[in-house]
Amino acid sequence: AAGPCPHSGDAEADVAMAEGPSEDGGTGGFAGSLGGVDGKSKVPSSLVVAVRARPLPGEIAQRPAVEVTPTTVTVSPGKSEHVFRFDFAYDGQTTQDAIYSDLGAPILRKALQGFNATIFAYGQTGSGKSHTMMGTGEDIGIIPRMGEELFFCVDKALQESPDTKFLLTCSYLEIYNEALQDLLVPTGTKPGKKEALEIKEHQTLGVHVKGLLELPIRSRSDLVRHMAEGNNRRVTGETKMNARSSRSHSIFTIHIQQQDLVLGKKREIWSKINLVDLAGSERAGKTGAEGARMKEGISINQSLSALGGVITALAESARKGKMQYVPYRNSKLTRVLQESLGGNSLTVMIANISSALSNMDETVNTLQYADRAKSIKIKATKNEQMSEVDKLRQQVEEFRQKLAEKVGVVRTDEDEQQLHHYRSQIEEYELRLKRSFEEKAAACQRLEDELRVQRGLLAQEREERRRCASRGG
Repeated sequence: AAGPCPHSGDAEADVAMAEGPSEDGGTGGFAGSLGGVDGKSKVPSSLVVAVRARPLPGEIAQRPAVEVTPTTVTVSPGKSEHVFRFDFAYDGQTTQDAIYSDLGAPILRKALQGFNATIFAYGQTGSGKSHTMMGTGEDIGIIPRMGEELFFCVDKALQESPDTKFLLTCSYLEIYNEALQDLLVPTGTKPGKKEALEIKEHQTLGVHVKGLLELPIRSRSDLVRHMAEGNNRRVTGETKMNARSSRSHSIFTIHIQQQDLVLGKKREIWSKINLVDLAGSERAGKTGAEGARMKEGISINQSLSALGGVITALAESARKGKMQYVPYRNSKLTRVLQESLGGNSLTVMIANISSALSNMDETVNTLQYADRAKSIKIKATKNEQMSEVDKLRQQVEEFRQKLAEKVGVVRTDEDEQQLHHYRSQIEEYELRLKRSFEEKAAACQRLEDELRVQRGLLAQEREERRRCASRGG
């Protein structure tokens, strides 16, 4: 749909990048998959795993406890060493742009072709997860880089195909102490204005968070603003290992909906990109956590342990060739990520590690975790269909008429079953309608109008308070 983007290169180069340097022993999870700009390349069959080592400061940098090549990480090189092999491995000198080119840009291309995608960073606290995903200062990470390239790709697609329409929205979820928080809803919002968030599963929508606000993004500045506002509401705290430690997991999701014409008929393509920043695993003895910080740390470790359990179960399923029980419901984090780990999604895991000898236990745990994850099988499919809006609207109206005819009539058990069927069909068709390009675009416009009115009222309130303060002075 979107044609070449800044990081695309030519198709041959992309496929070479996607295959990775297999002669060095990489697992080749990207092989012939996320590369290519023609939309015909295959999708990977396994979760893609990359490892990034955080640079060491000063003299410690001369004595790293791990050695990194483009596809391997060696623990205790030269001694009782152990070699781990991955799709990609990065040492402390690797730039943010190189990591985005390898991992972020191919994911964006596939999302624009209609594939759901997820990138998540895992590792101990202070290992560089937030730096990888968000960046530090001017050295921006995967999420803001993807925002920049997304609008370049959309603008290029619109130039090449004026009949194509795009609708971009975003949501931002926080999981803090096993509670769901909407990071795009202002902190001071009154309880009556804020819908409680619930994890739901539906045959059409899959696993989703009901009540999570989805804001339209018309430009890169919209995306940056929503992201910054959400980050400011996220729970962070200081520990001995990290001055600004994430005390929660966050999932920033970009929803991409497209509509174009195929032989004069409307076609819809949709996808979402989940960009996940996990709180770091930690040990209270090292972080110095006490009181509320310790409680947060326990909750973080429990949810990460649940994630480890899911990864182990999925890896075991892949090894045995048959599906095992997967404990997705053991935590809110694994439930929300169910589609990303075992469903319809291309998924990249970035394991962040420390090269310092003092962190070797946590580093080995992270590498073992990542080593299991690389065997997880994925089943991503392209999300597209011809537009059914008119047909769905007609079906909803027909079922509403049938329902109205039955209501108030003395009913048998068979009538009750028919009523239930009518209501279920209406709910199903309305959900599919809400996901259509036209209905979603109209909903975004209504939301923007409502937000504009709210901002106007808030501005009036501030002005009135200022006048009152001036009179009082």
